[in-house]
Amino acid sequence: MEASWVHTFHSNPWIVDAQILADLLGILSNIEELSLNIGTTFAPEHFDDIFSIARPNLKSLSIIFRPYVQKATYYQFLKGSYFDNLLTHVASWPSDSQLQRLSIVQTSPPEMSSHFAQPIVFFSLQPLAELVSSPALRKTTHFRFSVPSRPIADAIRTPKPRLDAVTLLDLSTTSVNPNAISKTLLAQFSNLVHLILDECAVVSRATELTGEFSTLGQLCATSPIDKARSREKKLKEIAVLRRTAMESASVSNPTTETSAPTQPKKSKKGRRGLAAPAFSLREKVSDNQVPVMDSSTSIGADSIILLEKICILPTQGKLQTLCTTVFTAPTQEQIDFWQGEFAAGWTKGSRSLEAVQKRLFSSLAHHLIRLFRFATPEEQLQPKEDEMLKLPELEDLVEVTTEEFEVYLQMPIQPPRLCFGGMEGVPHVEMCGHQVSWKL
Repeated sequence: MEASWVHTFHSNPWIVDAQILADLLGILSNIEELSLNIGTTFAPEHFDDIFSIARPNLKSLSIIFRPYVQKATYYQFLKGSYFDNLLTHVASWPSDSQLQRLSIVQTSPPEMSSHFAQPIVFFSLQPLAELVSSPALRKTTHFRFSVPSRPIADAIRTPKPRLDAVTLLDLSTTSVNPNAISKTLLAQFSNLVHLILDECAVVSRATELTGEFSTLGQLCATSPIDKARSREKKLKEIAVLRRTAMESASVSNPTTETSAPTQPKKSKKGRRGLAAPAFSLREKVSDNQVPVMDSSTSIGADSIILLEKICILPTQGKLQTLCTTVFTAPTQEQIDFWQGEFAAGWTKGSRSLEAVQKRLFSSLAHHLIRLFRFATPEEQLQPKEDEMLKLPELEDLVEVTTEEFEVYLQMPIQPPRLCFGGMEGVPHVEMCGHQVSWKL
């Protein structure tokens, strides 16, 4: 049988000869769907053999770790044997990667092992930040990262996340609080439709919940405001740095185009040395220095003025379902009550969003600002005709016209549906994130 004929590979046993499996996968380079159960016989070196070379045809990757042992061992800690290299390898794949579904899960530790520390899978979450910033995940629509009790919000909060195409995000068993949902998850994953946070302690573990879901609904509805203001702040900071650098350059070199015009000096009689250079190689620009260009380039005085005038339009998110768990399996009456609380908080937050949008509309109508919104993944691939809009800071932004803005004001605002179906005996909401994730 030809190795190129194999497109799907699943390894379900927890105990295998890891080196033989790694050698086999090294031969099967045309796999489109790969699923591996990783037990105690695997070492990080085996992942070097499997994933160090990009798999251009891979569309679905599922890795489940179960590293737990029956008795205490310090071998992993002493050797530094962790699987951070899995995230690093996938992050290094090129931008033409076809990876659409990525699932990385560590099973929960057994209760019997609570009297000693079990091995951990990932020593650092910095590789996770590299992963979510990697161009290799541009086409990823389903992303699951489930590692018990690890706080991952800071790792996901990156300046340039590449998971714009993600519509389903599953962070079950990790440590996530309501503020992280608003300021990190919904802000970074702007096209998110389904969010799964089972066993994440999103709400209080108390036996009675009073107002928690109302607060959560309001935070979810106002998350676009936080994202827009954060981006505006960054643009203003860049404008200040560029203006300061340009003014400094003008003072140190008054003959530049950005300085005030001066009278030309009269040339002295005599012959100028032919070897006199028109420029100097002695000055070296620091790596941290903001580049200053003259007005003939796209980064000049006009671009600084543009960055200073830009405002970002917060637009309603696409979230349809939010899956989570509580202290104990709720009754249908409790579920209906919590959904009502969540919807009330969502409505309150949506009114705040609408008020911000109307203020921006008024400023735009009076030509006080330049209004932009976050571009869709498809729009980011389209070329921009205006040279000024080709600034790297505007790479993922598109300008909003008055006509387009009025459409946003008329868009209906519906609250997402809560689903507690991750708990035993509780029915699922129709087409919830759980049901969609079963395909992952």
